[in-house]
Amino acid sequence: MDYKNSAVKKMMQQDKIDPGGFSFMEPGWWALHATAITAIWVIADRMARSSSERDG
Repeated sequence: MDYKNSAVKKMMQQDKIDPGGFSFMEPGWWALHATAITAIWVIADRMARSSSERDG
């Protein structure tokens, strides 16, 4: 029975291993990307402020 179920899963392409909490579109994925986007925005904002302080 296990062989039959695994063959059906392979045909339906459902035999992939779930990588865990950071699977695409899972809550961990959203948290990781929200944090990364916020960090990039903060770094860019600080770079812009330091650049304007040097120029003016």
